[in-house]
Amino acid sequence: MIDRVYQELVTRRSDLIGRLNVFQRDLDTDLELKVKRSWNEFSPSSARAKKLVAVDGGQFVKELRTGTVFVLNVEALITEGVRIVGAEQDVKSGVFRPGNKAKERVGELMALMELMVALKAGTSGELILMDGSLRKKLGEVKRFNGSFNEGEIRSLEEKDEDYMLDHIIYEKQAYLAELIKRFGSKVVWISKVSRSRDLFHHELSDVAVLEITTSSPGYSSIVCGPLTRTRVEEGDVRRGLEDKEVCSFYARLDHGERVLRIDVIGVPTPKFIESLLQDLYSVSIKGYPYPLVRVHYDVKVSRDDRKRIIHMLNLTTRRSVSWWPNQFY
Repeated sequence: MIDRVYQELVTRRSDLIGRLNVFQRDLDTDLELKVKRSWNEFSPSSARAKKLVAVDGGQFVKELRTGTVFVLNVEALITEGVRIVGAEQDVKSGVFRPGNKAKERVGELMALMELMVALKAGTSGELILMDGSLRKKLGEVKRFNGSFNEGEIRSLEEKDEDYMLDHIIYEKQAYLAELIKRFGSKVVWISKVSRSRDLFHHELSDVAVLEITTSSPGYSSIVCGPLTRTRVEEGDVRRGLEDKEVCSFYARLDHGERVLRIDVIGVPTPKFIESLLQDLYSVSIKGYPYPLVRVHYDVKVSRDDRKRIIHMLNLTTRRSVSWWPNQFY
């Protein structure tokens, strides 16, 4: 069967490579005009080193026949310039049995824990930098009759695995609502990878369009909309999400570097955006904020870490034959 795969790749190689390599000359004039109207050239210069809080999480997950084991670690790194001045950290491990929707639960639990440490460390910085997209972190807001106490994760006490997932999402959204309530536009979500097409409505993502057609530092026009279109009932701790507007724009911090997508609460003025880019540029390395790079490596579970965890938990099983599928162990 694999021979047919290689034959398919040989036959379609030129077409596939051509579709992946897009140049400015391949884009139509109307799109170039849209980009020209949208892109604001702005060269940030180093500003004073503000205290920032950068948040990220890492995970280890292994599915076994007896359940799914997980280990999570999250960190809110407090920096002044590129100097680390403090951190809020949390770690959690466990086993989900029998393990239905285990990976979904682990992912949502990690997002929840990231918000918890962001809340704890939030007052220590002038900006809170969150890795990823705000709307993706939020997810769909559904009606849920659950309990929430700040500082606790009650959802892990649930016995039903589907109900547990819904409860984890509910608690995550409750923590997000509290983070936005306390810190508002001080919380900034930064995405290295975005496939959104909200700005140019082209078959290529907005990031791809801007990276093909521009090279200067600057920022795009903004796209705004409600954070959630779901009506949240009176008395629900997530009620504060209902009237919030989230705005997104794209930015490049240095010449020729990657374009980032940035989400903020409320409608930012050009003065706000340029001030934010100054703050991010002052701690950036190759066009990306160093605090987010550092916290990413602090929490990343490397290949060596995975091997060590597997050994510590005695999860290694010697196979009778090397080709036997992992699922049987």
